Parts: sequence; structure tokens; C-alpha cells
Amino acid sequence: MSALEGGWEAALSAWAEARDDIRAVVLIGSRAQEGGGLDSWSDYDYQLITTRPGRYRDGSFCGELGPCWAYGAHVAFGNSVKVTAVYEGALEVDFVVLRHLDMLVATTALRWPGTGRLWPRVLRRGVTDLRIVVAPGWRVVKGGALWEARYSRIKPYRAVMTEGEFNGLCGHFWAQLVWTAKKAERGELRACQRGLHEHLVDSSLRMLQEEALLGGRQAYPLGRRAEQWLTSEQLAGTDFATRPDRAALMGAVGQIAGVFSMSSAAVAAAKGWRRGDYAEVRAWLAGLGRVTPTETARR
Repeated sequence: MSALEGGWEAALSAWAEARDDIRAVVLIGSRAQEGGGLDSWSDYDYQLITTRPGRYRDGSFCGELGPCWAYGAHVAFGNSVKVTAVYEGALEVDFVVLRHLDMLVATTALRWPGTGRLWPRVLRRGVTDLRIVVAPGWRVVKGGALWEARYSRIKPYRAVMTEGEFNGLCGHFWAQLVWTAKKAERGELRACQRGLHEHLVDSSLRMLQEEALLGGRQAYPLGRRAEQWLTSEQLAGTDFATRPDRAALMGAVGQIAGVFSMSSAAVAAAKGWRRGDYAEVRAWLAGLGRVTPTETARR
């Protein structure tokens, strides 16, 4: 536990209260969720609602809150900026910087959720993002009863995979598999490592999440807590080394292809969808003389 953690929220609250442009600060994530699996490794996740978002998007404000080891910013959830800071004792804090007017519009619209079909597309998308990240649990640090009332309108949402999304995910996986395997065969082993994780593992985890949810199991995006919701067979299927070695990498490619094949078949069967078998890609991969998806799936 970081020595800073004991007084962290008091310091954050005092800092936010001293700034008129910050209209609300809301804690979300595991520290605000009942049964959120809170432990000593959990970070703090906040939504920072301000009339001057440009003041915070580069993350330079983080040093005002305590001894800061590092900070960085990237785009998350549409055009919002997430700032991640690490403080003394490895205390990790995320701030999603949100424009006050945008949050006013979104939470006001949620007073009449039945009118959602009439909302502009950007508003529908923003509200959907809010429902995904906020509804599991939240606590207002700054903003009082007014923002508590606004956040109470944010109801849970689970993005159900559509057939179009399913087909797109499958197509992306098999196309990227060819790209990744080619990199290994060419000797671009680090590029293969990157493609394996960024595309093949990421797509597989999304498909495995959907399979778990369809089976009535609680599952989380981005592979979070996957050790708790993957089956023993799926855990074994996603257990492979990715050192920069051609044989090891091609074995991993074949293994993750087997995992994706089985999971996509399960999702298609549960939904009653037709699923392409991508036989040409499978045959091409087998022709490289490496582990094939079918062989992996039987292990």
C-alpha cells in the first residue's frame, strides 16, 4: 500500500474544491463497485468534469496532487482524454477529463431515456459509454447532491454483440492472423509478437467474453479478471510463450487460432448465426508446416 493512499481522497477533494472550473469529480471503477474485487493492486478511477478541459488534458496537473512519478495521456471513449498518473508508492490514478456541457446534456437527456432513438448519434454513443463505465458503481467526490441525482439516472448497459460485429470480428481476426504469421516467417519476430497480442489475443478475449456472457457467466472486457471467468480449457488455450523465436511464435499463432475457432463457433451456435470457416486461411497456415487451429483445438 502506498503511504500516500491513506490521505489520497482528502487531498484530491481539497484540490478539486479549490478550482471553480471543476464542477464534479466522480469515483468509478472497482473502488466504487460493490464486489469490485478491491485489493492492494487496485487503482483509482475518476471522471473529472470541468468547464476548461484543455487545462487538464496534458496531465501536467497531476504534480499538484502529490509526489508524482510519471503521468501520460491518451484518447479513450470517443474523444475523451484519459490521464494516468503514478504517485509515490506506485499509487495509480486515472482521470477521464470530461467537458461540463457534454455531461450536462447527457445526464439531462437521461431524464427521458425512452427518447433515445431521437438523440443525435454522438449523444447516443456518449450515453452508452457512460452506462458501460459508470453504472457498475460510482461515488461523487465533488459535486454534491446535484451530481448524485444526475448520476443516479445512469442505468446499467451491456453491449450485445450483433451479427455484423461478430462477422467483422471474425474477418479481422483471420486477416490479422495472416499478417502476423507472415511476419514470423519473414523473421520480423517483434512485429509478430505485437500483432499476436494487439490483434489475435485481443480479438479472442472479446469473443471469449461474449461466449461467457451468453453462457450466463460474469465476464469483463479487455481480459480483466479473465482468470476467474475463462474455463480451464480456455485458460490452457491462451497459455503460450511469445519469445522472439519463429517456432514458438507460430505455435502461439496456431494455438490462439484454435481458441478463437472454438469460441466463435460457440457464439454463432448460441445466436443461430452462420459462421464462415475461413478454410483458405486455415489451409495456408497448415501449409507453413506449423501447428494448425484444428490440432490446437483438440489438445
